[in-house]
Order: sequence, then C-alpha cells, then structure tokens
Amino acid sequence: MKKLPPLAQVPQALVLAGLCAHLALSATQAQAQTAPASKIERVEVTGSSIKRIKDEGALPVQMITADELSRQGIQTAEQMLSQLGINAAGADNATSNNNVFGADTDRLTGGSSNANLRGLGAGSTLVLLNGRRVSTHGMSGGAVDLNAIPMAALDRVEILKDGASAIYGTDAVGGVINFILKKDLQGVNLGVDFTKPLADGGGTTRRAALTAGFGDLGKDRFNVLISATLDKNDILRGSDRRWANGFQPELGLSPNSSSSPFANILGAANTALPSAGSTVGSSGDTTKYTRINLLSLQGKCGEVEAGVQFQPLLWNSSQASGRYLCNTDYGSQYMLAPPLEAKNLVARAAFALSDKHTAFVEFTGSRTEVRAELTPSQFSTTAAAGNFYPVNGPHYLNLKDYGVANFDPSKPISYRWRMQDFGNRVINNISDNQRLLVGLDGELGSYFYKLGLSSAKAEGKSQLIDGYAYSAKLNDALKTGKINPWVKPGEKQTAEAMALIESTKARGELMGGKTGLTQFDGALSGELFKLPAGVVEFATGFDLRRETYEFAMTEGGFSCVSTLATTVSTDVLLCPGNSAVPKVSRDVKALYAELAVPVFKGFDLQLALRHDRYSDFGGSTNPKLAFRYLPIEALLLRGSVNTGFKAPSFQQLSPNTAPRDFTGTWSDPVRCPNDPTQCNIIGLDYTDSGNPNLKPEKSKQGTFGVVFSPLKNLSISADYWRVDLDERIRKLTINDVLNNYALFPERFVRDASGNVTQVNAGWINAAGSSTKGVDWGASYLLNTELGKWRADINGTYMISHQERAIETLPMVEYVGQFGTRTIYLRNKFSASLNWSRGDWASTFTGSYKSGYADQNMSAKGVLPASANKDVSSYAIFGLYGSYSGFKNTRLTLGLRNLFDKQPPFTHHDVDDVVGAGWDPRVADPFGRTLTMSLRYEFR
Repeated sequence: MKKLPPLAQVPQALVLAGLCAHLALSATQAQAQTAPASKIERVEVTGSSIKRIKDEGALPVQMITADELSRQGIQTAEQMLSQLGINAAGADNATSNNNVFGADTDRLTGGSSNANLRGLGAGSTLVLLNGRRVSTHGMSGGAVDLNAIPMAALDRVEILKDGASAIYGTDAVGGVINFILKKDLQGVNLGVDFTKPLADGGGTTRRAALTAGFGDLGKDRFNVLISATLDKNDILRGSDRRWANGFQPELGLSPNSSSSPFANILGAANTALPSAGSTVGSSGDTTKYTRINLLSLQGKCGEVEAGVQFQPLLWNSSQASGRYLCNTDYGSQYMLAPPLEAKNLVARAAFALSDKHTAFVEFTGSRTEVRAELTPSQFSTTAAAGNFYPVNGPHYLNLKDYGVANFDPSKPISYRWRMQDFGNRVINNISDNQRLLVGLDGELGSYFYKLGLSSAKAEGKSQLIDGYAYSAKLNDALKTGKINPWVKPGEKQTAEAMALIESTKARGELMGGKTGLTQFDGALSGELFKLPAGVVEFATGFDLRRETYEFAMTEGGFSCVSTLATTVSTDVLLCPGNSAVPKVSRDVKALYAELAVPVFKGFDLQLALRHDRYSDFGGSTNPKLAFRYLPIEALLLRGSVNTGFKAPSFQQLSPNTAPRDFTGTWSDPVRCPNDPTQCNIIGLDYTDSGNPNLKPEKSKQGTFGVVFSPLKNLSISADYWRVDLDERIRKLTINDVLNNYALFPERFVRDASGNVTQVNAGWINAAGSSTKGVDWGASYLLNTELGKWRADINGTYMISHQERAIETLPMVEYVGQFGTRTIYLRNKFSASLNWSRGDWASTFTGSYKSGYADQNMSAKGVLPASANKDVSSYAIFGLYGSYSGFKNTRLTLGLRNLFDKQPPFTHHDVDDVVGAGWDPRVADPFGRTLTMSLRYEFR
C-alpha cells in the first residue's frame, strides 16, 4: 500500500507520538528526490525520545520555521503564540503582566511573557530550549519567561499539542513548546528588524542580530556558533490612542474609584464633613451627601488632568455617596505596551570525538529590562494616621462657601486623592537568565544515546524608579498642609510643595528573586526486535534535577506593611512586593520508558511510562498510550490517552502572612444591608499567601483525530481533545474573596464586635476543570508557471471549558464568557497565503478571534440601555513582500494590521483586568504597523 502523501507543514493538532513524519513540504520532498544518496539520518522530535529515520518517525508537533516567522514580520515568541489557536487569551503577555491584576496579586511576573496552551495556565505549558528544560522566571518562579528565548538564533519551533507528562514529567499538561536553535552553521548572518506603528506616538521596535559559525562537523571535526542580539522597544501609552478611553459612561465604562486628581472630601467623625453628610445647595434637596467634590458641584471634574465625573448608577453607589464625586480615568494613563531592552547571547561548540560520538558545550544568556508604569498612587486620610488636612493649612477648602450646609471649617478635612503630582508609579524589572549545558551523544553499537549536564539560573529584580512614597514620610509631609490636594484647573503645586513631594519618594531596588535548575539526564534508544509488521523500537532514560528558589525584599531595605497608620520608616505606600521566601529547594528523580510497536501493516502503537519522585510531596506515575492507523493511502487515524501532573511552584507553596492594604472600596456582605457605616468602606488588611498544603494538579487526557489527503499536496486535519484536571491550583485574589462571601466565609476574620479585620486570599486546590475542543487545519501546495503557491489555515474550536472553585458547586461554563484570568474564545484561527517566484515572495496573513460575552456588571451596577453586552470579534490581516535578488541579501517589507483594525470595545472593570475600553489579552494596540527585515549572509 502506498504511504500517505506528504502533508505540507500543516498546523498539526495533538498529533501523537508515533505519527509518521510523512508530513513535510512537497518542496522538501522534491529536494530529497534529487539529492545525492547520503547516510540515513535519525532524528528525535518533540514528544518522543525514540530516534527514528527521517520521514518515517512520529511528528506529534506543529513545526514553524524561523524563515516563516521572518516572512510574516514576527520577531518575538509572544507574537508567534498570539497567532496560534492552541494558545489561550490569558493574562500572559508583557502588557498584562506589567499592570495590576486582581488588586496587585501578580506584580511578581515582572513584565514577563508566557505561553498558555489550552488555557490551562502558564505553569502547565512546558517550554524547552533544544529539547531540555530552562529555569523559570526569577521573580515568580512559576513559568519560563519567553523574553529570554534567543529568537534571532532560532532554527524552528516545535509545538506538541498533547499532554506529555509520560515523556517530560511536570508542567507538560497543556503541551510542550520546544525552541530549537541553529546548529552546524558556517558563515556569518547579519539581521536588522524594525517595526513602526503608522499612527502617531510610540511603539517602535528595533532588533540587530549577528550569528556566526565556522568549522564543519563532518570535515573539520568541530563547529563553533555564536549569536548575539540586541532589542529595543519603545513604550506605547494610552494617550497615543484615542480609543484608550476609560470614561465612556454611555457604553457602560467608567472607573470605579473614590479618588480624584482634585481630592474628594469624605464624611468622617470629627472632621469638617460629618460622617452623616450634609445637604448641598438651596434647591430643597434633603439628601445628605457623604462624599463631595467642589469640581463636581461646579460640573468641572473633567477640567483637571485625568479627572472625570463619578457615575453612581454604574457602580451601585447611592446618590449620597456618588452624585457629587469626581474620580480618575485610568485609560489615557495606562501603558498599552511596555518599553523593553533585551540582550541575548548564544555560544555553542561541538566536537566530533569519532564518527559515532559528539561532545558539545552550549551557553545561552540574556538580560531583559521591562519598565512597568502604573497610574499615580491614591491616598486616603484616616483618624488612626492623623493625617487629615489641617484647619490652618494654606490650601484649606471651605465647602461651606459653596453651599455645603453642615461643613464645619473649624475641623480638619478627611479626603481621598489621586496623587497626580507624584507622577506614574514606575518600576524597572530586570531579568537575567543563563544556562550552561555540556553533553555527549552518539551511537553504542546499534543503539543511540545522549547525556547532558546543565546548570540554569534566572535572577529577577524590581527597582522603584518613581511615583512611590514612604508611608511615614508622606504622612508627615501631608500633615503640614503645604501639599495641595485641591489644585484647581490651570494651577500648579508650589515649589515648596514639589520639594516636599520629592522628599517622600522611595527609590531603589525593591525586591529580587532567583530560581535555579541543575539537571543530569540521559537516554538510550534503538531497535528491540522484529515483528511481522516491522521493528519494535524503544527508548529509556533518567532525569535528575535540583530546583531552587528564593525571594526577598532586597538591598533597598523596603517593607510592605502598606498601611497609612504605620510608623515603619521603610514602608512604601501601595508597595507591590511580597514577603520574603527563604531559599528553598527540592530534588526530582525520574525514570521513563517508551515503546513504538508496529502491530500490523499500517497500525502502530506508542506506549510510554514515567515515574517522578519529588522530595517535597512524593511521587507521580503517568502512562500514555497512542496509536496511528493508515487504513487507506489517503486517510490517517490517530488517538491517545494519558495522565499528567503539575507540581506546585515554590511561590505557590510558600506562606506569606504579612498583611497588605486593599486600596479599593468594599462593603461587609453581612452587616452592610443594616449598617450604612459598613458599606463602601475604604481600606482593608488582607493576606495574599502561598499554601504549603497544596497538592499537585492531576490530569486525564485523550485525543482522537484524522488527517485526510484527497488530492496531491492537499491535507485536511481535525483532532478532538479533552483535558480533565483535578485539584487544580488556583489563586483566589482579594476581589475573588470579597465578591464571593457565600463561598469563602471562613476567609473573613472578624473581631469580637463582628467587624472584619482581615481577609485571607491566596492559593488553593480548586475542585477541578474540564476542557475540550477541536484543533483543525488544512494546507495546499500548488506549483504553476506564475510561481509556487501555498495556503495554510489552522485553528482551535473550543467546545467547552468548565470549572468550579469548590467540590460542592456545579461546574460553570466559561467558553465565550469574560474571565478575569483567561478568556476561552470559541474560535481562534490564523491563515496565510504564500507565493514565491525566483527572487520574489509575498505572504498574505489573517487571524481571527471570536467575540465573547462582556463582563456581567449586574453585581456592580446598572448598565445603560445603550451598552453592548458582547465584545465583538477581532480579525486583522497582514501583507508582506520580500526580495532576495541582491547578493546574499533578503529584504522583507510589510504591513501588519493592514486595515488598521482597532481593538474591540469592552466595558470590563479595570480593577479586575487591565485595559480601559480594550483587552490586551485579545487585541493588538499598535494598529497598522510597518515592518522591515533585512538579512545579509556571507560564507
């Protein structure tokens, strides 16, 4: 029977270990047919440890070459993953990770960028470099930072779309991404990449890369390769885009904050505005208003920078507390894309010890600096801190002069202020990554072996640059009354006030973390014996690892008590840090085995088994069974069942009992209905802690798929998959707890009088989740007199993602629904049409993400009738052309987002998810962008 025709690099979905490598470009086949005979090469592909003859073994991966990425203007791993249907719309990109999520719970991500296959979380996607592990991000310790991948030295990426704990162990529940670098290069490659949004503002990116290699491993018995890359990305601000507007109340979007650039005056005992409030004006309105802003009384909230009128109906606020309140529009102050500077170095030397044995040493290193910019700090006075505005202050604002009847100018003023004059909170996040690997591979008789010893580490640190203040110094400065919380339109702070502000600022290294990974691994593979249908092949191996982690508030000597009444001199207001985690470590020992068994002609089985033993929580054994069946020459059937696990990270395990300050408003869910003083409370202590009792996540997974090739050079594939997780590790944010009292009453700590004194958030083992969908793709290759054409399309149709927080609750469906962490889009796909002839080539691309139901705001307020309840779908296109007629040179020019599609509007609460009026998990903020790539090679 004829073999299945070659299927061009079809985006294969959940292809199983054991699938034959007939899936290659027709062009590649043609080259193979005309090439001279050479030694048969055996290769190892992601998802299997068995080395097989090329174009015969399993290809359980989608392969993307560096050349394909270059032709589409894709420079980064983050950009690549955003196009893949398998990668979820999660809070994993640099924009999301540089802003506030869930009341400051994710600052430790430090501007990192992560993969999130299947939407199961960044920690459930295993990222490999040349088939081996690298250290996780130095701050969070939870996932690999994709910024550290040396993309300029990339040869290809292999993406395994199936769980692979039976092959790789932990973290491979969602899949595996293997970045494979260039090897055995002779000559010098120079590259320059440049992108610039055509709209005014920032967002320009630049890259310069040099890759050089010398020595032929076959002839000279050695090869040395060195690659160096420099990247620089400019900031893109909300003010650079008109649609980045957080105040569109007619569409249901308005900030929920009681702080304003022109401070709001609050009712409080023994202050100028009584806690019971006051009537306003002479219209006969008897309402006693408890929060009042002079500019709101005058209808002028918008006349100061970032000031807007508070919308009480949108936030279930009473007229008494919301009608005469100003607040702050975050939208124009948000950073849409962070500034970044990165350096990458790759050095590799390989030596042929004999015809059958090769030794190599490889070093990869990177430094990434990503700056986070958050909105200016907000500040609330309290009786405990004694920081009300003094009666004798030069800027005392007497509201009695403006018709506030009960205002008593003989008393100090309680207020809440967005401190614009302090500037944006700026944090510089620095991440250093290194890995040194020495290895030996070759043949022992008829068997193949590989050995590797590596040491990897990642260090991260955050530096306070501007906008942060020491709590005690700030209190003392504000008590003087010289700093004016009520700077009117057109006015400025005095020079003396600005000097006072500067004297309060906290700068320096805030916190730092380190992760380490020492690994010794080896594998042996080859043929066992023959069956009537073919040869049984095997692989067996071991994996010994030591993982370490430490995190500390470092040399700056800062503390993060973050309560305004503190007398701790080193405490930083709204400190984005966590308590220290002393150096911790664990040892992992693993053994695994794999078989490829030809049962009968056209039908193969793959069997794999792996046992991992962890020093801190015990062992986990995970099997995998996969098959491939070729009933006719044009049809391939495949499927698998396997189990998996994910070990909790050190940060998730480490307890952190130090309280933090919740800066939003909240209402006691028990006492508020009957006691107005327990409603719209400002400030709350909470913990945001790791949990030493966490258990590993467990998974059960299965796939079934078909590949159909009815015509030469045409292939169509579809794979059904399902992943069930138990004991899913999930972080309860402070908002999760406050908004779900019925689920977590035990997390509210009360004193003897029944007042809430603290809320405990943090990591838990949730009850579980179930996710299923279909990966699909098609590819067609056509040669004509006008040139070569290739069309590809691939995507994921998400059937369902259900989960629940605790065992007694029913499963909740999340596909097509807003989520604070991940949006499970129903449809996500990308397509490309490629043409080439002689020295010319062009690529037309498109990507689509389906719409979803916007955040349900019924618990927060009332949406206006004009507000949409759904977020629109998002589709963008690109057009790129390249010319290689110059000697050793290729020039590529293109336009990304060809039709300048702006992000779809969303009214979600910006305190739950960043992005005012848009969502960075779904959309690109740059707009139509010019891309340029220049490559020069000489030998």
